[in-house]
Amino acid sequence: MPRAQRLAQLPMYDWPEVADATDRLWALIRDAFARSGIDAPDALDRSLAAAQAWLSPDLALSQTCGLPLVAELAGKVQVLGSFAYEGIEPAGSYYSVIVARTGNDTNPMHLAGKRAAINGDDSYSGCLALKCFLESLGTGEPLFDSVLISGGHRASLCAVADGSADIAAIDCVSWDLATRCEPAVEKLKIIGRTENRPGLPLITNGEASTARISLMQDALVEAIDHLDEQSRTMTGIRGFVPLDEADYAPIAEDLKRCGPMALAVRG
Repeated sequence: MPRAQRLAQLPMYDWPEVADATDRLWALIRDAFARSGIDAPDALDRSLAAAQAWLSPDLALSQTCGLPLVAELAGKVQVLGSFAYEGIEPAGSYYSVIVARTGNDTNPMHLAGKRAAINGDDSYSGCLALKCFLESLGTGEPLFDSVLISGGHRASLCAVADGSADIAAIDCVSWDLATRCEPAVEKLKIIGRTENRPGLPLITNGEASTARISLMQDALVEAIDHLDEQSRTMTGIRGFVPLDEADYAPIAEDLKRCGPMALAVRG
């Protein structure tokens, strides 16, 4: 008998304002899994660090970032796919918006001497996407006088809004959440955007069979089809797109072209 999978998280956009909607989504996923004979916990775990959960032998479902997937988790977890979010095309993809304070110089070519906020140097949307954006402008590196590691997209945009930093890359789903939940966005302006990349991958235990993965993917489609409209509005989730590890090759290519992950600063 396969080991019972008793750990589930949906940590990447689980803001307090949408926690109830996230729980309703999980209940539908859990029940759809059960109808397919897939064991899953009653409730989401919000206590274990996400990086620990990703490699747990007890993992039923979690959500990671494309950068940890290609840099650390490849071959150790199984990719199921990505949620599709309202207004983002193609479905199952995402991008980052580049934000600065309203009223400041908003030309992204004028970044020398500025301070960047990143959620973490292991983030695609908050760090590597910003590096790739700057590389596409031909600005060269290093640019910034300093880098603030905020710990999260919400903290990054708040840091730009209050003057602790000058620029940040915020993934578009977090930006949408912020426009509804975070007053700091009123002080910010979008000055650019990055290219689309595959959305944040939903993953399961690395030992999952091909048959199990297929059942889980079908169950995810079924669950989202039954998600109530209020929860759809709160989370922004409108569907599920099956993907596999190979679909994240563009992120691996970005890392190869624009890495290392950390932003360089001027000496």
